[in-house]
Amino acid sequence: MDDTLTPLQEDLRAQAQTLADREFRPRAARWDENEEFPEENWKILADQGLCGLTVPEAYGGLGLSDVEGVIVLEEIARACLSTAILLQLFLNGPPRGIASAGSEEQKQRYLPAVASGEMLIGIGMSEPDAGSAALEMRARVQRDGDGWRLDAYKNFVTAGHHARAYMVVCRFPEAGERAIGAVMVARDAPGVSVTKIHDKMGLRGMAEAEVAFDDVGVAPDDVLIAGDPSGSTFKQIIGEFNHERCGNAAMCTGVAAGALDEALRYAQERMVGKQRLIEIQAIGFKLAEMATKVDAARLMVRRAARSAVDGHPPDALLTAEAKWFANVIAQEVTNEAIQVLGGYGYSREFPVERMFRDVRGLAIGAGTVEIQKNLIAKLLDKRGPRPR
Repeated sequence: MDDTLTPLQEDLRAQAQTLADREFRPRAARWDENEEFPEENWKILADQGLCGLTVPEAYGGLGLSDVEGVIVLEEIARACLSTAILLQLFLNGPPRGIASAGSEEQKQRYLPAVASGEMLIGIGMSEPDAGSAALEMRARVQRDGDGWRLDAYKNFVTAGHHARAYMVVCRFPEAGERAIGAVMVARDAPGVSVTKIHDKMGLRGMAEAEVAFDDVGVAPDDVLIAGDPSGSTFKQIIGEFNHERCGNAAMCTGVAAGALDEALRYAQERMVGKQRLIEIQAIGFKLAEMATKVDAARLMVRRAARSAVDGHPPDALLTAEAKWFANVIAQEVTNEAIQVLGGYGYSREFPVERMFRDVRGLAIGAGTVEIQKNLIAKLLDKRGPRPR
């Protein structure tokens, strides 16, 4: 696979790297230590036009592809994963579903505000008793005259306390139990309330909220995708999540690359007797393996991103493979970076301990590593071996 970047992609990578180094890296520890939402970084992302990177040009965005998205997300995640996840919500979150399945009125209502960075939209998917088992969700809409009433309780809504609207995945029971679709709900709609903010091990700057939707009115033009009796609409929603999974894998690659940089810098500077740490074979071998894994993950992520063509989401198999691998190597590389730095790696004087804590959550979000392996096996079984 030719992984040569175009001039535009190189410019975007350089822009993201400069922002990460100058603006986001110096504040990264602050969001973690204070459990503070990165408001300042949000403004910078908006001012730089990055929130509209993948929004179609017709609605004020740049209309760029998943490839440009993963390039930018990787560079920002090297410095600050909380900021990268904030950007991920704009690039690969609900705006993707709106651009793909929304009515023209819905696109005009939401996408220009997303592109400008003004509107953050939360994803209401997981529930307390329906995380990976999404088909067991209880959220549902019932007919109410010409409209609907929504009853739902959604968990782990990333940045849900700062969202101006939510895309809520729910059942349409009048069409059957397999009929799962999605509706759009304003944050200030009557019956909507943020009930809890989770205390987390990592990603403390990007909180996960629990959001209740108690008998919330849903107008006909707020239905994004009406549930279908065959379950095809749920498959469509899950397919759009492949954008998010590519972004997740890109951020894992970025965190791993950032941890590798920290470990390499330390190993080049640290002297043990008359040797640099990197010249000790045990450490040199660690760094060699770390670098190889990061490069392999990057290639897999970009291959998956390039498979998104003609408005379709990235290929399911390539995306699942990339996410599983990037999730795993990010944990391995950040763990090894701590080991290379020794006691300093375990201390908060260096960022690798935060990187280790932060990236752990990405192996759960957007489909766990176990879900990815189940999906890979299922798709391999469907495809079968190559003909002899």
